[in-house]
Amino acid sequence: MIMKTSTNQAYSFDDVLIVPQYSDVESRSNCSTEVQLPFMQLLRIPVFASNMDTICGIKMAVKMRKLGGVGIIHRYMKPSATHNLIHAWFHETRRNSDYDVLSDIHDGGGLPSEPLLTLAVGSIKNDKQRIDVVLDAVREGKPINICIDLAHGDSKHMRDTLEYIHRGPKKRGAIIAGNVCTYEAAARLFDFGANVVKVGVGGGSACTTRIKTGCGYPQLAAIAECSEAGPVIADGGIRYYGDAAKAMAAGAEAVMIGGMLAGTDCTPAWQQKRVGKDMEFRGMASRRAREACDGFHANAEGVSTQVITKAKGSTETVVENLMEGIRSAMSYSGCSTLEEFKLKARLIHVTESVISENRPHIKD
Repeated sequence: MIMKTSTNQAYSFDDVLIVPQYSDVESRSNCSTEVQLPFMQLLRIPVFASNMDTICGIKMAVKMRKLGGVGIIHRYMKPSATHNLIHAWFHETRRNSDYDVLSDIHDGGGLPSEPLLTLAVGSIKNDKQRIDVVLDAVREGKPINICIDLAHGDSKHMRDTLEYIHRGPKKRGAIIAGNVCTYEAAARLFDFGANVVKVGVGGGSACTTRIKTGCGYPQLAAIAECSEAGPVIADGGIRYYGDAAKAMAAGAEAVMIGGMLAGTDCTPAWQQKRVGKDMEFRGMASRRAREACDGFHANAEGVSTQVITKAKGSTETVVENLMEGIRSAMSYSGCSTLEEFKLKARLIHVTESVISENRPHIKD
């Protein structure tokens, strides 16, 4: 069984399997995937769309809210564009009846009934203008979750940014901070004022940090350790639906997906006429992203690639398949809630030979 504390060995997703247990769950459809994160509305599914410019704009954020999860809108836009996006979000969600489902969420924390917008920002040193735009909107009474998105979250930049945000208006949603990969780092972020911590360094589908710097931590072990400090979102390394289930079993409150959503119909550049053809997917630390968003490409630690543009409805299909996998894992473990799953699930360390055993053995 995986230990939720530091050991001499640290495991990632391929290193473990969830052990099936006696189950009185009659159907996976009976498994509740609701999760309550601090200062956020109750989520029907524990899924966040990654704050990447080729993954999550306002269209993806709206879709994720309709599905019961969250889309974090990326920070690579001008402060004026952030201002316009904030007002467009709240105008549409108040005006258009199609968005009523966004507000149809239990509210146990006294939060506004309208849907929270979740926005990413950088550090106070490099992104103060955008942070001030967001805080001004919060000051006007708009409920906004703020995700402080730094490649190395265990830093003075993060501490200074959290302190600055906490000096601002008090009425807001959650403060999500990351990324980190150790218990000590997560504990520091909670001490600095984060409500939720994003976990994962170097394991992203378009990330080259580990190759370029040698820095990082096996993702499953990082999740297990950091979750001991408080509520965490598992960000990175999820290649298969079963990986998401393992992340939840290890202690994550939610998972973040980026590469899985690449090319789907709610990504910003998706076009119906391009279905079946290539479109770009890139890490935010890639040279392409840096050139497009910042105008420079110093210290690129990501890649840009081409993916196939998927059909209409593909975003929902990915999320539904992901949730089917998590619910099935819950039923295999005899668990009807995610909280029960985190407590009861057993993860066993396996040898490398299991990796090939996990896959289908026949040829098409």
